[in-house]
Amino acid sequence: MANAVFSPRDFKAWIIEEDTPGTSPAITSGLYQLDVDSVAFPSLSPNQVTAVRSRGGRVIHKDDFFQDNEMRAIEVSLSGTFRKDIGTVMLMQSVAGMDLNNAVADVTLGATPTGQSGAYGDTGSDGNNKTFSLVLASPDTADGYNIIMKGCLCTSFSINADMTADGGLYKFEATISSGQNPETNNTATEAGTVFGNDLITLTTLDSASAKLAGVSAPVISSFAITIESPAVYTGFSSTGYHSYSRGSEFTVTANSTVKYDSVTRGLYDSLNTQTSEIGSDLFIMPQANPRDCSVSLPIGFLTDVAFNEGDAMMLDVSVQGASDGSANILSFDLA
Repeated sequence: MANAVFSPRDFKAWIIEEDTPGTSPAITSGLYQLDVDSVAFPSLSPNQVTAVRSRGGRVIHKDDFFQDNEMRAIEVSLSGTFRKDIGTVMLMQSVAGMDLNNAVADVTLGATPTGQSGAYGDTGSDGNNKTFSLVLASPDTADGYNIIMKGCLCTSFSINADMTADGGLYKFEATISSGQNPETNNTATEAGTVFGNDLITLTTLDSASAKLAGVSAPVISSFAITIESPAVYTGFSSTGYHSYSRGSEFTVTANSTVKYDSVTRGLYDSLNTQTSEIGSDLFIMPQANPRDCSVSLPIGFLTDVAFNEGDAMMLDVSVQGASDGSANILSFDLA
């Protein structure tokens, strides 16, 4: 009997590492919960053929309908509060092309990242231990289903914080993609580790040691740093695409709003006269406790500097990270 009345906030988002790419483990243990504002559900978008054929009449005949639910990529976007816990770190490891190691560890994007590739169902492929399942769990499986996205890669991950919102709490946004057909009628009772209490805020930033485009100690109102690493799916199988890999480019960008003053006034001219990379201190956001997600993006370019005319004059500054062929492009200090 359909007695339940659900709120979108009743649903939970969990992730779990896959031993076999594209094959979801049992969800009755071993899950890690993500602290999301509310669950966003994927659009199924099956391939459908509904064109009118030349058999007579101007409405599709029932025998001409065709649907394929295998050859499509599924994508979902989540946002929530950033916590230094295993679930959140696994998303960061995925977008950076690292192994998923079920532990809070430093996340780095190396000097020459190549991403990862593999075949779904192949435990010996190079992409083993790189995919995960996303579980969107119903609060009551008597009246609702769990949705399980298998063979997932995180294709975009952003950490952001704003002193005018939630006291400067670090937040995250993530895009998750899969080339496998999701399970849409799971009724198991999920179980695992609830998200931790390791909250991080701008108020604990070591602001005197912060750097932006080579400028020391800017007065920061907000920032966001984003890694983009698109997924590419190829081939076919009975469960979806055959293989997964990454796109041709990792993109690392950072945006910040800082007070316009004697420290930052030169950034506008720096963009105008820029002829080469900023070789160090491009975007450095150190926490007082360095392991509380200190961010280091040392090398790159200014891509925009604009005046932000609010109650106080601010600058909106955008940068893009680059490689020098040897040092890490980006580092998050977490462990």
